[in-house]
Amino acid sequence: MADLPFPHNPSVPLALLIDLEALSHNYRTLCASLQKGTICAAVLKANAYGMGVKEVAPRLYQEGCRHFFMAHLSEALEIKSYVGDDSFIYVLAGLRQGDEAAYDHYNIIPVLGDISQVQNWNIWGQRKNKSVKAVLHLDTGMTRTGFSPEAIKNLTLLDLSNVELVCVMSHLACAYQPAHPMNENQRQTFDELRKRFHTIPASFVSSGGLCLAPSYQYDIVRVGLALTGCAFAGNLSLKPVLKAYTQVIQINYILPGTSVGYDADFIAQRPSRIATLGVGYADGYLRSLGNRGEVYFKGHFLPVVGRISMDHITVDVTGIDIHPGDWVELFGENVPAHILAEKAGTVSWELFTRLGQRFERFYLGSQQKQS
Repeated sequence: MADLPFPHNPSVPLALLIDLEALSHNYRTLCASLQKGTICAAVLKANAYGMGVKEVAPRLYQEGCRHFFMAHLSEALEIKSYVGDDSFIYVLAGLRQGDEAAYDHYNIIPVLGDISQVQNWNIWGQRKNKSVKAVLHLDTGMTRTGFSPEAIKNLTLLDLSNVELVCVMSHLACAYQPAHPMNENQRQTFDELRKRFHTIPASFVSSGGLCLAPSYQYDIVRVGLALTGCAFAGNLSLKPVLKAYTQVIQINYILPGTSVGYDADFIAQRPSRIATLGVGYADGYLRSLGNRGEVYFKGHFLPVVGRISMDHITVDVTGIDIHPGDWVELFGENVPAHILAEKAGTVSWELFTRLGQRFERFYLGSQQKQS
């Protein structure tokens, strides 16, 4: 593949480009799409959806982002090193008993999802004789984490005597299906449950919810997938941030009847050229892409043939001027990540977060490289 923008030749046959200029574009585009006064918060869990939190967090901070949602306390502690002290860092997983001191010391805000978490955090505030910040999570239909409608009725002011609620939030179950009636049902439930907290900022939608009416946006939206530029329900002009490439290791000429790969899962029906590429399921190229996936090379989409193995895949390059050492695109500009994910029977979230550490990572728009 000609003119790949690697700063130098990768030391392994796997390269991942993370385009920080595209990231900045996406964040600015998302901010501009929101109704006036709505905050665009970044969800950077799972190493910023595979983009690399060490590079992504400071870039978003430079763009003006001040609200960051992480999955676990360990992720929140890491991001503290990459953003300013005026940032608000939230942990979605809730407050585990015994972690109160860390949340308090590092000024990290837990998202509280049940009465025991609220009471433990409130007791901590009483012990320290101060008010401690928290987000209250209301379960409006996801049935995963958060206060159920019945449980929220039993929450008393005494339980919150030393807790300062900075936000109430919920999460849509069917956001990527805009016409699904559950979206409106959840919004109505959210409005009903938050009547007790009507003066507190509200957060209801993540990336998928941006395609819904502005009334779903409330005070804070939480964007994760949209930052990657991966297509989702909506008409925003986003750019792909993650672009993955691999190198041709070997090319074999085979006759009809020759099998390729484990379990002889592919049998050539004609004389063929089969290229072996240096990527496998250990690198996050999912096994379900066997005989389904495709890669891109100089205007050609080359089909994956045979099973995906741990370190290699094989593609049919019959009639294509391609040679060992050439680079092909796994996903990016020409093979959209969401299309590849669909072929694998999954979603782009999984594709991104499974990217292995063997990829040599290059950041466009930055002088740094993460190996």
